[in-house]
This record gives sequence, C-alpha cells and structure tokens, in this order.
Amino acid sequence: MSIKIDSELISLFRKEVYIGFFSEKFKNVKGKNHWNIICSAMDWITLAADGLPLINVDPKGFGYNHLDTLNLMQYIITIDVMVESINQLFRVIEGINKDKDLPLANDRTIFNQTKVSDYNYFKHIRAVFSTHPVNLTSLDGAPSNNGEKFYASWVAKNSLDGDYYVYLYSNNPEKDELIPFDIKIRDLNLYAERRYKLLDILIDKIKTIKDKHINQYKQSPIHIFINPIEQLEVLYEENKKRFGYRYGYVEEINHIYIQLKISTTSISGTYFEGIISEYRSYLNSLIPIILYGLQNMVKDRYLLLDIMFWKGYEFEKIYQYFNDGVHQLGKEYLTELAKVKPFPAILATTEDIDLKRLIVDAFLHKEFKKIGKSISFLEIIKPTKGNV
Repeated sequence: MSIKIDSELISLFRKEVYIGFFSEKFKNVKGKNHWNIICSAMDWITLAADGLPLINVDPKGFGYNHLDTLNLMQYIITIDVMVESINQLFRVIEGINKDKDLPLANDRTIFNQTKVSDYNYFKHIRAVFSTHPVNLTSLDGAPSNNGEKFYASWVAKNSLDGDYYVYLYSNNPEKDELIPFDIKIRDLNLYAERRYKLLDILIDKIKTIKDKHINQYKQSPIHIFINPIEQLEVLYEENKKRFGYRYGYVEEINHIYIQLKISTTSISGTYFEGIISEYRSYLNSLIPIILYGLQNMVKDRYLLLDIMFWKGYEFEKIYQYFNDGVHQLGKEYLTELAKVKPFPAILATTEDIDLKRLIVDAFLHKEFKKIGKSISFLEIIKPTKGNV
C-alpha cells in the first residue's frame, strides 16, 4: 500500500531548470515573474515527494481514531499541494491557460466516476476528509443545483468497500438517511503517482527549450571589435542573452573590463608599469576565449582568473576585502603586503580598491609565470622579514 514516489525525479527537474538562461527567460513573461512560480512549485513538490512515503495511513483496526484521521488529512492535503504545484509548472512552462488542457485533466481511470474527472473527484475527497467536511455542496463531486448541502461525520476505518469512510448528512429535513462515502488508499496513491510522473514530460520540455536556445545563439554571430573595451561591452550584452546576467562569463567579463579601464597614471614610468602591462596582455588574451565560449554556448569553468595565482588563508581574506571593501582582516593583511618590495608605494596610499587589486593581481600573475605554481602570502613576506 506504500506510495511509490521517487524524490530523485524532482531533483532531476531542479537540475534541468538551474541553468542561467532558463531562470532569466521566465523572470518576466508579459510582466509576470514565472520563475518565482517555478521555484515555489519545486519546493512544495520536493516536500511532498520526501514526506508522503513517511505518513502512516495504513488503516489498522476499525472505527474512529483521531491520530489516524489527522494523518489521513495530512496525506490528502499533501497530495493536493503536489498536484497543484505540478499543474502550475505546466501552466508556466508549457503555457497552458485553461485547466481543461492540463495533462490528465479529464482522466477518469482511477476513481471510475461517470459524472466527474479524477481531478474533480479528488477535490471532493479532499473536501470531505480534510478541508471542509462541515460545508459540502455535493455528494459525489458533481455540483448540486438544488441548494442541498451535506455534512460529514468523523472518519472511521475499514468499511466493506474502503479503507476509510464517513457518513454524509443532508440539510434537507426530509432526508434522514446516512449516506456512506469511502476511499481506498491504493486509489489515492495511484492518483498521486501518476501525476508526479508528469515531471518526466516537463523535464523533456525543458531539455527542448534548452536545446532550442543553444542552437539559436550558436547560429547568431557575435560582432568582433579590435578595441578590447568595445568587445567586452558587446560580450556582456551577449552573455545576458545567452546565459543570463548572473551566469556564464559575467564575472570574467566584468573583471577584465574593470582591470583594463583602471587609470594607472600613478604608476607610469615605474618598474611596475611593465608588470601591469604584461598582466593586461594576459587579460586581453582571455577575451577571444570568452567570445568563443559565448559563440558556441559553452562555459569553461576553469577559465579565470586570479584564484589560480594564489593560495592560503591570508590571500583569501585580502580578496574578500577587494570584493566587499570592508573586510578588516583582509585590509590588514593587504597593509602588511604593501610593505614588501617590489610593490609600489601607491598600494599603501591609494583609496582605489580596484587599483589595489590590479597591482596585486599583476604581481601574482608575474610570480605564477615565474615559478609555475600559486604562491602564498607568507612566501612573499618572509624573504623581506628575513633581511630585517
């Protein structure tokens, strides 16, 4: 009787949608943020997939038991939330506007009702056994046209035909009979399992969207400029369209752009000018690599940048300071580093954090080229301290 729901399926779905351009594509659809709908639906489907197998709805014994009833209520509501979440995914990913067009919307093969679909009959089950048993407008899920209302008794276990049952009372004073209404856990499970597996269809749809997006931009040539700044500006816009504004090569493009734009007049004529120039040549050499990746819709995760030039705790803190401008320990380590030759005096005196980073990046790049491996903070300052 255990429900067969594999939580790996919703994990696979998450993996497919967590690609940069996909979230960007759905963040603004005719003025509506559909990406937020997708995120909400994924969370509740995950909750249901993880939780449903753990809710005990095995109807042991007979008659009324309040804990069994509460478990059943939780079970039914969780199934309902899962199904509604999956329907929401179809609405936003497939663009389905009418409920009658949703998958399995008109299916009647589980509960075998002649008047209503399985979807509507389950909604009636939810009403009777959990959400509003004291205010029902139907006996069987089909709308009542005569104003008659019904009220459910408490839930009992193991009728002749079902695992759980209630009696329904009418508000019609001429109807005194108790009307039994029962459900089978097997049917609830099958209803949930069949709709959960609809995620397979959505995964295939996402793959189709992804393939179409990739092929579209592979065939869309990127303009090439001689001027590196102009080229980076074009690559930034292309990256937004191809990978999204937070993904792809956006960090690399922004970093190179800033490093090439920084004024270095304060270092002109010094020995460090050549170190900066060599480092900028290296940065320029990365631009064609980024262009190639964007044109062919591939991301080289090992492309950049400074992290391969350094190692150790101290540099980690220094780069946190470069990134946020306030990391006190990183600032103190940088002050210590600035005392070391051959760093120029401007490293200690300038308030321009971007210039500070350019100087440190350029030096670390030079050292990396010289020794062929990343260097630590202590390896730089120890020789100086040994001469004091």
